[in-house]
Amino acid sequence: MKWNRRQFIKTAGLASGAVGVTAAESEGCGVAIGTYGLQSFQLADAIRVVGETGFDAVEIAVIPGTTGDPASAFDSAEKRKVIRSMAEDNGLRICGLMTNLKPEEDDKKHLAQLYALRDLVELAQELAPGHPPIIQTILGGKDWESSRGLFRDRLANWNQILADQKGYLSIKPHRSHAMSTPSQANWILEQLGFPPRLRMVYDYSHYAFHEPDLSIAESVADAFPITNYVAVKDAVEIDGKVQFALVGESDSWDQAEIVRSFYLGGYRGDFCCEVSSQIWRDNPSYDPEEATRICYRNLVAAFERAGVARS
Repeated sequence: MKWNRRQFIKTAGLASGAVGVTAAESEGCGVAIGTYGLQSFQLADAIRVVGETGFDAVEIAVIPGTTGDPASAFDSAEKRKVIRSMAEDNGLRICGLMTNLKPEEDDKKHLAQLYALRDLVELAQELAPGHPPIIQTILGGKDWESSRGLFRDRLANWNQILADQKGYLSIKPHRSHAMSTPSQANWILEQLGFPPRLRMVYDYSHYAFHEPDLSIAESVADAFPITNYVAVKDAVEIDGKVQFALVGESDSWDQAEIVRSFYLGGYRGDFCCEVSSQIWRDNPSYDPEEATRICYRNLVAAFERAGVARS
């Protein structure tokens, strides 16, 4: 797991601006979007919108209170079957489940989280037997130094669930949380011996305008060895504050560089558009279908600029 950062940048073409390989030379990656920004739809209808727009895969937000809340959307075998069939009928892979498991200090709450994670792994396997979607979560907390020991210890227990149940989890550095950079995620995973079923979500919108500043090349070099899932959205800095935007809506950076970098490094997973709640929550002018079309159009264009085929 010890990568030479400079060599990775050179190999992946990040330093030279290489355009990547063509579809004829290798298989491609998937274009995906989550249902997080489609909360005005029932889950089945959200999946239909994603499929009709042209995406290859869909991530389901299973956070309590969302339309994919397991307590209501997946509380019976029949409901799970309907959602699985809806995805298949619309030509979609279910690539991810977005949840919100923040490590708890209280032992009883921690035990409840272990049961919740076990249930999510079972749900993932039912929704896509043989290729269960990756469960992704943020970790919360405010201060890295005071939180990292708790994160390490609780994730050690989480990883046991993953190993026993054959699930996959991806932890997401978040700019306003205790774990905010790939290097911090790497510390946790290194402490745990880099378990194969526990990895990181890469999302450059959380590293841009960061202190210290992280370029795409630097962040990919740090993140690539431990990444099993890539989320994509834009961000802008206004009056010193970062605001998230739809994929490709800003000129803060080129998503094609991220797609190309991961592809040349050997990543063959999905790039999943995320519509932040900053955009849709309490916004009467927000149009979820139009946002979905914008994300699709702009991410497909990024794939084309990167010279990366879709799978």
